[in-house]
Amino acid sequence: MARPERFELPTNWFEASYSIQLSYGRVGTDYIDISLYRHCLNPSRCPCCSNKSTDPVSYLPWKKGITMTDTMAAPDTEKAATQEELFTAHPWPLLRKVLEIAGWVLVALLLYTGVTSIIGRAFFLNEYLPQEMADPAAVLNPFDIRYYEHAIATILHLIPALIIFGLGPLQFIRPIRKRYLNFHRWCGRLYIVAGLIAAATGFFLGVFYPFMGLQGQGFNEAMAVMVLSVFVLICLVKAYTTIRARQFAAHREWMIRSFALMLGVATQRVFVALLMASTDVGIQVLFGTAAWMALAVQVAAMELWINLTRTPGNGNRHWKDLDARA
Repeated sequence: MARPERFELPTNWFEASYSIQLSYGRVGTDYIDISLYRHCLNPSRCPCCSNKSTDPVSYLPWKKGITMTDTMAAPDTEKAATQEELFTAHPWPLLRKVLEIAGWVLVALLLYTGVTSIIGRAFFLNEYLPQEMADPAAVLNPFDIRYYEHAIATILHLIPALIIFGLGPLQFIRPIRKRYLNFHRWCGRLYIVAGLIAAATGFFLGVFYPFMGLQGQGFNEAMAVMVLSVFVLICLVKAYTTIRARQFAAHREWMIRSFALMLGVATQRVFVALLMASTDVGIQVLFGTAAWMALAVQVAAMELWINLTRTPGNGNRHWKDLDARA
């Protein structure tokens, strides 16, 4: 056929003969990669055609009368079914249910610890900020003085932290997420902004002004706070970018990581209280050590839960839906 600019190039024989069968759905292109059969135009290179037949399409599925559903979809379907069976096999559904209940109980205890710490720090600022102190070091202990001297950073840390502890749990309550999607989205945006501010101010206070200074045990505390703050920032950024890309499973996992890490501040307080009650070690040593302990525990807990509830396939299905069918 002639065109104004040039003659039309000849059509490949394979495409001319069999494209109509692809167009009308006799074979699903989602399951068969036709490029795999292009080498059949040279039968000497094809293991299924050499020494058998020179017909380049004699071994294609539709030549044998085999439908896509019979052959091509079955392996993927069987694989997905096997993965779901393994996911929902005993005792995993029961284990997930028990861990979910235990997890919410622990989260409630950590939220109580965190909120009481925030309220206590707020009362401290309300009491001492109005006072004019010629020498704050003579009145305040080394732990409290940094909050007095950097009151703006402290306020910018406490208010976002209160928002995080208030909105964080709501992000993981499934009925709220399903019925009130806009509320979930706006809470998520506010949660991420508050988390970024809290992590940045926590980095400033904990890394540059550890209560024991940057020497000795103070350096230990500063490094723990630095790792925690940077990790939180990474998780929040990843949570935002994945949901923008509509990668729901990955978004869920990064949100779990961010919330678990920020709860680590409350976990640190619990460890400090337990160790001070059971040992003679001073808080100067325990504070940084407890921070590393809390970080290790939170990372282990969040990764355990993520792996237990990561559903087969793309992970977009909720684990409760699969367990309900088990």
